[in-house]
Amino acid sequence: MDNFFKDYLEFMFVYINDILIASNNMKDHIKHLEIFSDACHRERLVLSEKKATIAVNKIEFLGILIFETGIELQDHIVEKIRNFSNVLKDKKHLQSFLGVVSFAGIFIKDLAKYRKDFRPLLIETESSKWKWEEIHTQRVRELKQVCSNLPKLAIPQDKDELVVYIDANDYRWAVVLMKKTTTGEEPCRYTGGLFSEQQAQVWHINEKEFFAVWKAFKKWPLFLLAKSLH
Repeated sequence: MDNFFKDYLEFMFVYINDILIASNNMKDHIKHLEIFSDACHRERLVLSEKKATIAVNKIEFLGILIFETGIELQDHIVEKIRNFSNVLKDKKHLQSFLGVVSFAGIFIKDLAKYRKDFRPLLIETESSKWKWEEIHTQRVRELKQVCSNLPKLAIPQDKDELVVYIDANDYRWAVVLMKKTTTGEEPCRYTGGLFSEQQAQVWHINEKEFFAVWKAFKKWPLFLLAKSLH
């Protein structure tokens, strides 16, 4: 599906068979819909009229509520996180929990800080014993609390002045994308991760910070490329 619309990714997002078309105004939206329609005819794609929603300023898409000025995580994703037990019984259960939490990752500041203590459990082998400790229960509770109070995130516009904040230490990196407003700054996206054991031991702190910058550009090229940043 991506190959059919690769020339239109400036205004189109494709995930498997779900397609989102986003425009700055109604005039552009009509033009984008015409381009999309022509592409579907050309590729002989059949669309579902019942599943189509056209010309709205708020829409639910892949677990995220998208509106004119920002995005927020839908309640059913948060509820799914809350419904996990505070004590996870095995590696598969932990992976399921972290998978849902990672889906909410763009809303969570410094997610890697919470994930660090789970790393030994994730590299557990069949011969090793599952060893769940109080620190793991504490991290699950903390993540549930964080996910119950997630911020709404702004959508950067072409005219917006953006600021990228990076942070790195011995074991993890974190990035925040902000946009400047008349009253200060608003968060647009969060990302971060854990360094591998080799990276943590060998890299200088400057290399770790540069790695965080590279990750930010790789994660958000649409927002950051050809922009003046601070």
